[in-house]
Amino acid sequence: PRISLLAVTGLIYPIVLVSFKEMTDWIQNYARDLRDRTEDLKRQRHLAEDLLHQMLPKSVARQLRKHKHVEAENYDQVTIFFSDVVGFTAIAASCTPLQVVEMLNNLYVCFDTRIESYEVYKVGLVRWAAGGVVGGRSSKGPPLSR
Repeated sequence: PRISLLAVTGLIYPIVLVSFKEMTDWIQNYARDLRDRTEDLKRQRHLAEDLLHQMLPKSVARQLRKHKHVEAENYDQVTIFFSDVVGFTAIAASCTPLQVVEMLNNLYVCFDTRIESYEVYKVGLVRWAAGGVVGGRSSKGPPLSR
């Protein structure tokens, strides 16, 4: 009986050891995947909050995140700032599309950096130009251009 118990133990031990190793590997992979997904979720939440803060004043965004009712606010004095890029059409005509995008991005970054320390709600409106694809062909009609 002692020999058979030793033989059974000798056969079962490697199986238990391999099973334990496989379970350990699975748990480690699961934990790694969970950590990666959590980090991705944090990044996505941060992006969503940044977008929300671009669309709404921070105080309103905070209240909405807490599922609170947002009351309209009244101010006795406000300042409204309008700006324009003088000569934008001529500037844009002499640049590549990428240069125009870089110029506008630099202007926005500069403006945003300057107003960061103030409690400012910025509304962005671009009215300079609209673009489209010319030269394509619709399968439902005549050529878009000749």
